Amino acid sequence: MKKLVTVFCLLLVAALAMAQDLTQYELLNSSTIGIPKVLMDRWGAVSADIDNNGWPDIFSVKWRGRTIYSQIYLNGSGMYGNDIMPNSPQLMAYEDTQNATRCNIFADYDNDGDKDLFYGGDYDMALFRNDNNVFTNVSQSTGVKGAGAPGFFTVYGFDCGAWADYDRDGDLDLVVCQTNNKNFFFFRNNGGVFENIAQQVGLAGKNPLGNTGDRGAYSARLQWIDYDLDGDPDLSAGWLLFQNNNGVFTEVAKTIGLKPDSLTFFTAWFDYDTDGDWDFFKIRHGSEDPGHNSIWQNQNGTFVDVTDEAGLNGWNPHIGASFNLGDYDNDGDEDIYIQINNWTDMDVLLLNEEVEGGLHVLTDVAPYVGMTTVGDRKGATMLDYDMDGFLDIYVPSLDFGSLIYHNKGNANHWIGMILEGTQSNRDAIGALVTCYAGGKKQMRYIRVPSTWKIQDNQFIHFGIGTAASIDSIVIRWPLGLREAYTGLALDQYHRIKEGQGSSEVAATPLTAPETFRLEQNHPNPFNPTTAIRYQVSVASPITLTIFNLAGERVRTLVNAEFKPAGNYSVLWNGRDQAGRSAPSGIYLYQLEAGATMQVKKMTLMK
Repeated sequence: MKKLVTVFCLLLVAALAMAQDLTQYELLNSSTIGIPKVLMDRWGAVSADIDNNGWPDIFSVKWRGRTIYSQIYLNGSGMYGNDIMPNSPQLMAYEDTQNATRCNIFADYDNDGDKDLFYGGDYDMALFRNDNNVFTNVSQSTGVKGAGAPGFFTVYGFDCGAWADYDRDGDLDLVVCQTNNKNFFFFRNNGGVFENIAQQVGLAGKNPLGNTGDRGAYSARLQWIDYDLDGDPDLSAGWLLFQNNNGVFTEVAKTIGLKPDSLTFFTAWFDYDTDGDWDFFKIRHGSEDPGHNSIWQNQNGTFVDVTDEAGLNGWNPHIGASFNLGDYDNDGDEDIYIQINNWTDMDVLLLNEEVEGGLHVLTDVAPYVGMTTVGDRKGATMLDYDMDGFLDIYVPSLDFGSLIYHNKGNANHWIGMILEGTQSNRDAIGALVTCYAGGKKQMRYIRVPSTWKIQDNQFIHFGIGTAASIDSIVIRWPLGLREAYTGLALDQYHRIKEGQGSSEVAATPLTAPETFRLEQNHPNPFNPTTAIRYQVSVASPITLTIFNLAGERVRTLVNAEFKPAGNYSVLWNGRDQAGRSAPSGIYLYQLEAGATMQVKKMTLMK
């Protein structure tokens, strides 16, 4: 199988190259878009619409040294203006105290319409509020600083952070992890004041960073993902996956078959095979670690290593200095851009192509699309800087100054969206967007993952290929509202507000399920928690009950509750009606909806 896949990949690249179907990049001096090309000690790059004008801005991140500052360039219709960093003396003063920046995440924590900045450095972390593009240090007043144990801020390196509305109250919460400290720091947002609740939510002492000494600095990419599609965000940290069960987190990676065999440098969740669930991609830390770079396919809730089938066998770069996801050629599936930084710098662009039988292969096409080595680089950001629908890549370089890979585009169609929450958090972080077009189902999850110094723009972008229109766009907002949109024009971005629809089309309700249906629980087998989903076709009283194989009632999860037509999910924590832990074994769960009754099996393993 390995040889067949390898041969196929080579033939695929050759065929695409000969047919000139590969979308090309041109390497441009950043000065062509208004960013000075100067040799600076840059570590990475962040893209975000900082000023909320609909165009992605760039935060060029410093590397080491206390006399060098990061830079902020605002985008005005595809051209960038002067660095506005000097307008924020408190941010510059903070950078003076840090040897290096490690984590920079823009998100609107106060829901006022502009992006605020969480900053993790070598020796400290801080929160900066954005007011008219001036960043003010609000760490003390918000409680983000000083919530740890004595000596907390003397421990080296705040590497990763991520924003999400984990408790679904309409504002963003923050999770942070730190090199050589095995705790997560989980800051719940209570009206703009943060409280560290890591202990209460089950994350204290669970951080994988630091488990292997200094190499622990490279062992996690922190990100939120609704891996089980139950509506609440789960937390992914390197090879660990913490399922959100009503605000309490349980590590479930091993129970669902996700067992990476090495330290991880970057990880990503995306629907690599466009089958409607999330798959997992991992880059190992380095050549001194065992294992390999791998992709894990989600097969009905169980993850299976399909690295060989995907054509990645033997592909083991030492260190990936950057990892970015996006449909670079707009053909309807997401591709992967990686910077390799192992003292031989190079670009890798893994083209995602569906082949016969539904198999998806990942093939490095960087040499064929105009990507060339551009010196010592420490990170990149993928964005559509000119908003033409084709994804570009901004690349800071220590040797050559700032550069950009400009995507020259092709004939494929695309559609983009900028979401604004009204009841949900304004950035709509945690929204699930599904695009149906050209016989494909594509999913995107709005999030702001971070590891080190990288963040990609939050705009939603779908490649449509040769399809002449979309069938529909379905948005599940963070607080649960579901809306369907039809008739959205291709080859443009649409602003869509929660509950109001875009200016181009009004929101239409989702069609109610045609039948009552009880779905298979997920995960299965499980320990200690599983989700049970069901569909209600017409408003009805619903009862959902757990039985053992002797027919004895163990737990009633839904007791004759009247439910409108729609889709529902309920969790079972493996405990009986009295709160006692149920023993391992096979259980039956029964749905009663009017005259309809359905029963399925599930397995509890301890």
